[in-house]
Amino acid sequence: MLEFSDANYQFFEPKPSKPIIALSRAVNRHFVLPGRNHLIKDIQLEGNTDRIRDLRKMGHRILFVMNHPSHSDPQIVTELHRRMGITSSFMAAYDVFLRSKQAAWWMQRLGHFSIDREGNDRKAMGTAIDILKEGKVALGIFPEGNVYLTNDRVTPFLDGTAFIALKAQKSLEKKKVSVVPLSLKFTHLTTPRITLRTRMRQLGDDSGFTFDPDPDPIEAVLGLGTHLLAAHLRTHGYWNDISPTDRDVHQKLDRLAHTIMSDIEEELNLPPSVSDELIVRVRKARSTIHQLRINAECDSESNTDLFRSKAQKTILALRIHGYLTPYLTANPTIDRFDETVEKLSEDFYSKAMPRTGPRRLIAKVHPPLDVTQYLNAADGKLRDAVSSLTKDMEDRVQKGIDVINEKNGAPGATSLEEVS
Repeated sequence: MLEFSDANYQFFEPKPSKPIIALSRAVNRHFVLPGRNHLIKDIQLEGNTDRIRDLRKMGHRILFVMNHPSHSDPQIVTELHRRMGITSSFMAAYDVFLRSKQAAWWMQRLGHFSIDREGNDRKAMGTAIDILKEGKVALGIFPEGNVYLTNDRVTPFLDGTAFIALKAQKSLEKKKVSVVPLSLKFTHLTTPRITLRTRMRQLGDDSGFTFDPDPDPIEAVLGLGTHLLAAHLRTHGYWNDISPTDRDVHQKLDRLAHTIMSDIEEELNLPPSVSDELIVRVRKARSTIHQLRINAECDSESNTDLFRSKAQKTILALRIHGYLTPYLTANPTIDRFDETVEKLSEDFYSKAMPRTGPRRLIAKVHPPLDVTQYLNAADGKLRDAVSSLTKDMEDRVQKGIDVINEKNGAPGATSLEEVS
């Protein structure tokens, strides 16, 4: 879910234990993935996985990069790596480790480590680079940096992942770093209409929204989403005239989000960056707020409340960003409808929601990207190489999702009109 961590940063280093990794993989496969929190009933792995194993035997350092469409992604990728015969280490947000001492202990023994997504985390970056240089295990990173609940649309990749790969490669004289893009697509094996309607009705009751007696599903979710967004806007002093029936609703949302970001940038004394994509501006503001909040000079209660308010406004802009394109209306499938309702529910309840029905995961492994080629093409200039590698990683992951969707015959790919 989209949120700001209030907890002070703490780095958790990897402490891998082979027996615990083996045990955890068995539990994950037989109990966690099929369980109620994930409801993964089928996994299909596509692509040349033998090539990945061959590269490992040749001594290549492997970095997996994946889209991050669901809260089930770490468990899914763990199972995919088990099937490939690969041991891996993940980079995860530090607040995940802070949820409980038991969770932190297990994650470290699984070989995972923390990162401060909002700051310049030198320890995490250094650990990731060292893992690639040593080559004992593969490294897994979600370059989107967050779960956006838009499985068919990749959010722009952060460039830190490419920097890690390139920095590690520059330190290796004879061995190569290979980046393996991995496309993840979740699709429903049923059409969970009753469960979705129940969730929407409950959300409407809890938020004070009244549905029409026999609503069209699309109109209902757009009306509910507009109602919830309007409440957030009023909380932060923004008047709006947004209606789900407006033809230019997405343009109005775009203007509103940029207005909010301009206000935040002014409050933070950040230089105007109207030429940047909205998600880039949001990420810059989030990073700035985070750095100010962990500054020793900003530990008073008044400062804490002030920066919490700025953080919430930034999250508001990020939420609007999630609705800027007609994701659901452009292709109103069961899968996209479920994601949209899940997003609205998470925004309102501030917690991950239970699954609405059994799902299949389709994963596509892409041919590895040779990091040395990007360094050579950029004449060793790291910044140019980072840009091109990041773009290629993102493009391949998105293309893989598109290819999967073209041949997806699961009930989740069915249009709402066909099941209403």
